[in-house]
Amino acid sequence: MIPQSREYLSLLMGAPSLSEAALLAAGVRILERYGENLLGLLVPADSVPAYKELVRDGLQPGFWNDLVSPEEIVFVFKFRDGTVREFVLDDENRAEISVLCSEFNGDPPEKTRDLPNYFAANRFYRDVMVAHHGAEPR
Repeated sequence: MIPQSREYLSLLMGAPSLSEAALLAAGVRILERYGENLLGLLVPADSVPAYKELVRDGLQPGFWNDLVSPEEIVFVFKFRDGTVREFVLDDENRAEISVLCSEFNGDPPEKTRDLPNYFAANRFYRDVMVAHHGAEPR
């Protein structure tokens, strides 16, 4: 799926205490369910601040969340000590985000170095990554 401009896709995992009711109240739409603790979400731009607040509070340490739109990719990392850092992917922070994805997910750096193709390997993000972020079609 390719979200419209001003919409974001987000795969939410690592936040088992975050209720579906809270997501819906924040204006987030649940598109897909993958088991108990993994949701494919559509987040309208005007719901992003509320969604990020829910993620910052509900995300377990050692997990990250991302929001992918045609225009940008946003990352929210929650470190093991509870510290939260947010990034909007750009050329200046691409390498740092790649390292964090590798560390948080346990993937080798060679796999995360090419972030568009790393994300496109996930079916949920594939179309938007190919159409708008330079990932190779697979």
